[in-house]
Amino acid sequence: MAFSFNTFFGLEDRIADYPEITLFGAMFLPLLLFIPVALIGWIFRKLSFNMYIIHVLMYTLLFTFIAGAITMLILFFITDKNGIKLAYCWLTVLAGMFFFSLINANTITKMFTDWSKIIQEKKNQ
Repeated sequence: MAFSFNTFFGLEDRIADYPEITLFGAMFLPLLLFIPVALIGWIFRKLSFNMYIIHVLMYTLLFTFIAGAITMLILFFITDKNGIKLAYCWLTVLAGMFFFSLINANTITKMFTDWSKIIQEKKNQ
């Protein structure tokens, strides 16, 4: 059995018929998944657990929302509007953002912490 880019977990008929759903999902899914991850992060913080993986997941969803939405819009309007290829491209962006966030989570967290300190100092002046 060979791999084919014309299949997508049994959803290829729906995705091929309505590529706009793939575009909508690429923009909405990270926002929808951010809510339960933030809730789990809040619980982890209250229980004093390690927040590293929660930070990684939140950064992944944030960057996937930004980069994935831009990528999907560009590909949707420039290419042949094949929803299956758009779905695979979005999964590639998601995986890339996950590995990027996994490698750089501490740096990104420090960056946000430093930015919040700078904002607080400017408010106090």
